[in-house]
Amino acid sequence: MSMTDEQFDKFLDYCYENLVEKQTKLLQEYAIETFNEYWYDQEKSILQFKSNNQVKLEFNVIFIGSWSKKSDSWMWSWANKSMTDNVRNNSLKIKELQQLTGFDIFANPSFECNESTAHELTAFAVEHLQAKGMYISPNGQTELYMAIMSTTTR
Repeated sequence: MSMTDEQFDKFLDYCYENLVEKQTKLLQEYAIETFNEYWYDQEKSILQFKSNNQVKLEFNVIFIGSWSKKSDSWMWSWANKSMTDNVRNNSLKIKELQQLTGFDIFANPSFECNESTAHELTAFAVEHLQAKGMYISPNGQTELYMAIMSTTTR
């Protein structure tokens, strides 16, 4: 099923509003911005927040994609050869958005993209994956976007 441009824009608004609500709740519940260190493990698909080198909080994640400041471009995690097979396989579900919306942006491995669009793509992915929210891992010229799925028991 394909959406019209108007339907797509309404769906984007819906996804973005939900993401804002989810992020607010995530920050209130877990205060992730207060941790001075984070770490992620592709093999285990986890994101950890640490204090004084001790893991205080851990989430299961699905890697969504990466945005390059240098080239102003986006690459979906399912297409990123530097990601593990596990990461690429877990993120394949995001491609379903192409069939849902009829928009090829969800099936194109990489493309030119500004930061605002990267956030919008993440909002679509978080909604589709039914994630609790998202985290952006700043890494110099590239930011890695993750969908936070659930907390793990430690």
